[in-house]
Amino acid sequence: MQAHRRPKADMSTPSRSEQKRAAILAAALTEFEARSYRDTSMDRIAATAQVSKRTVYNHFASKQALFDAIAGNLIERVQHVSDRPYDPARSPAEQLREIGEQVLDMLATPSFLSLARVTLVEFIRSPALAKKTYALFRERQTGLADWLGAAARDARLAVDDPIWAADQFLGLIHAFALWPQILGGQSVPDAAARAHILDSAVAMFLGHYRTGPDAR
Repeated sequence: MQAHRRPKADMSTPSRSEQKRAAILAAALTEFEARSYRDTSMDRIAATAQVSKRTVYNHFASKQALFDAIAGNLIERVQHVSDRPYDPARSPAEQLREIGEQVLDMLATPSFLSLARVTLVEFIRSPALAKKTYALFRERQTGLADWLGAAARDARLAVDDPIWAADQFLGLIHAFALWPQILGGQSVPDAAARAHILDSAVAMFLGHYRTGPDAR
């Protein structure tokens, strides 16, 4: 008699616990953005997430832990889009443009803008929290700097300080596709505006750091 085999679990499907955790984080983000971190209670987050308050505390020991998780999500998103291996067979301009396109895609998502707004408000209110989170961000934000360092070692870019240069490149993008949306309520750049932002950022950056006329 043949034994029945149990079906294998789908590892790509989040567990109920993971789904509840994600729902709690989404609810916290919604409430923090609407009411501020200080004026949001764990009871309200539980109600918005449609879970019990006990379930919220099973996943997050405090409201501060919830905020830390939200800030961590923001850092992870930024880290992911700029984490790209250097390819010596392709031009730095082409690769840098692709990195910039990924950054712009990230900045255009409503969920990212919500994350950024919530964290920025709390950073202004709490310099100590801002300092702690910024240190974590600097520790993890190495993708673009690593890419620039590899390009410099390949003598394709003249970059002495990859971290400084990475901040410069991202700053050229953030000046038009992040801060106006966060601080000025402007709409996300459309396709034409994105192309202009990216063309200008890449041209300015390579105009300073490239080692040859075509950034070979």
